[in-house]
Amino acid sequence: MKKSIITILAVLALAALSMSAMAAVSAPTSPAAFEFTLGGYIKMEADWDSTQINKNMFGAVLRNNDPNFHNGRMKWTANSSRFNFNFKGPKLWGAQVTGLIEADFDAGGGANPAVAAVVPVAAAGDTVGTGQFRLRHAMFRLNWPETELLMGQFWGYFSSFTPETANDSGCQGVGSPTQRLAQVRLTQTFLGAYSASVLVGAPFNNSDFTAGGVVPAGVLGTGTGGESSEGPQVQAMFKFEQDLWGKAAFYGVPRGFVAQVAAGWQRNRFRRFDAPIAPNAHTWGNGTYVPVFLSQPSNQFLNPWMVQGSLFIPVLATSSANLAGTASISTQWQVGQGLGAFGEGLGQDFSYFESVTPGAIAAHRKLQKRFTGFVQGQYYFTNQWFLNLAWGMSRAFNVPSDAATFTTQGPVNLQTGANDPTRYMWQALGTVWYRPITSLKFGLQYSYSKTKFFQESGPAIGIVGDSIDRGDNHRVMFAGFFYF
Repeated sequence: MKKSIITILAVLALAALSMSAMAAVSAPTSPAAFEFTLGGYIKMEADWDSTQINKNMFGAVLRNNDPNFHNGRMKWTANSSRFNFNFKGPKLWGAQVTGLIEADFDAGGGANPAVAAVVPVAAAGDTVGTGQFRLRHAMFRLNWPETELLMGQFWGYFSSFTPETANDSGCQGVGSPTQRLAQVRLTQTFLGAYSASVLVGAPFNNSDFTAGGVVPAGVLGTGTGGESSEGPQVQAMFKFEQDLWGKAAFYGVPRGFVAQVAAGWQRNRFRRFDAPIAPNAHTWGNGTYVPVFLSQPSNQFLNPWMVQGSLFIPVLATSSANLAGTASISTQWQVGQGLGAFGEGLGQDFSYFESVTPGAIAAHRKLQKRFTGFVQGQYYFTNQWFLNLAWGMSRAFNVPSDAATFTTQGPVNLQTGANDPTRYMWQALGTVWYRPITSLKFGLQYSYSKTKFFQESGPAIGIVGDSIDRGDNHRVMFAGFFYF
């Protein structure tokens, strides 16, 4: 027995020595140059909605006269809890190497029930007690004194400012884009307060949400395949940030005046498709949508683009870490077409068709133009208690109501639920926050959301009773955070 134990210990010792020798040969620096920290938070959410909308209030509120979704609903979830690993490595070429991996359990995102039929995985976000693991960020960067090179999956430039609401991603879809993309970016700081940055990254396509990007046989005739991009998405940003007259809180951290402009562009290819044997689209009629046949006779190349301006303004400022009595205003506005490519907008608000000639089946695709934005005000009564008010909106413009046609099927123009495009959406949110210590934070929020559709009656949504062109939702929500 003793011999067996001695033999095992000897083998383990030799293995350990062998691994140490290999590490010493392969590692460019000593292990002491590597640091690792764990962070994140546990979040508990409980909310009551007057209708059924997703957890993050992203998406159109269904029409008020749809009895399937307009009843009160309460949800409890901890799916938004997340953790991250921060890495600090050795220096290379005079730059500090760092990395970040972050994940949560909110892969479904608490989808609107209307979306679940199109994107089945999204429904899980509203499932009580069920969380789906999701990679949020995975990136590394090299930092010189005034230059940064970043590679991996991280926020796009349009997601720098997010209202501090109890629900994740406040004003999501109405002024606050949520976009994480695989990218390579370069940022240069100059004159202390200025920075310019450019990135190339993964393009977004609605077809990414279909089963392998393949249309079932016969759905839209021949020649189908949806939407793709042959090149990357390109973004650029210019920012000015400086303590001009003092600071105010941005997510609990004092911050000076910020002004930035960002822009993004990509090029999409939409494949041709023939008219099917049954109507596959809806156009406007007398207060309702009318089923029609639709074909796209040739391939089309269209360019989603967006321009965004953002401001953070300390109104009642401080020159110390004491936030009591401070106030700030944050505001951000976007304009562009095909905004879903940049994390702003819904599938049904991405594009539409115009007939080649009036009444013809053949049509050309157009990208829908939208104007969106939000404004937020925040006031700290004490260092523990503060109030946050936010309002965001999104409006379509230059959509010809006498000629536009919206498709009902997948990759050609991914429509959420019953293919019901929105003309106007807005949200108003008020949150009282209490943070007794750094690691604990509690919020109580009331919010109101409203959607205005193009027509009074939507196609095939089982409307009972009078037609109506809007939907609204009241929500009361509690959120508790434990930061670690």
